[in-house]
Amino acid sequence: MSTEHVTQEAAKLLDQLKDIHIPAPTGGWTPSLNVWWVSVFSLVTTLIFIIAIRRYYLRTRTRRYALNELVQMQARFESHGQRQQLLNELNTLLRRMAMINYDREKISPLTGKYWLEFLDRSGRTKDFSQGIGQVLIQAYQPSPDDFDEHALIEVVKQWIKRQL
Repeated sequence: MSTEHVTQEAAKLLDQLKDIHIPAPTGGWTPSLNVWWVSVFSLVTTLIFIIAIRRYYLRTRTRRYALNELVQMQARFESHGQRQQLLNELNTLLRRMAMINYDREKISPLTGKYWLEFLDRSGRTKDFSQGIGQVLIQAYQPSPDDFDEHALIEVVKQWIKRQL
């Protein structure tokens, strides 16, 4: 091959080259479609997360209130030492929680052993009908039997924590 032939081939190849086309400025950065999809996905995920946290917070509101009330009852009992008043307050708190979480018409007539059996069923325990919780049905008697206040409060606390 002669140099003249190579030069002609090179000239043909150079003629086929086109200049680099630079697009006109658009005035700002335009994100690609993938960036938009990631942004939308992130936004939707964040909204779902916020909604889930809010629903959990609202659903556990009564539980937090009841646990706070239980702490206040324990403090009041330690100051006055009246067992019957503690039993009345615990029964009232349990009934209020039960009426909020369960059918009011089925809960309100329950008394005595039926009330304790309901507490056992709904709390998945036997501590009310066969344990320390039996003393709750003595709340309206003139002088209830001696009982371990801290153990009873702990049983009530566990029942509240197991609700919805």
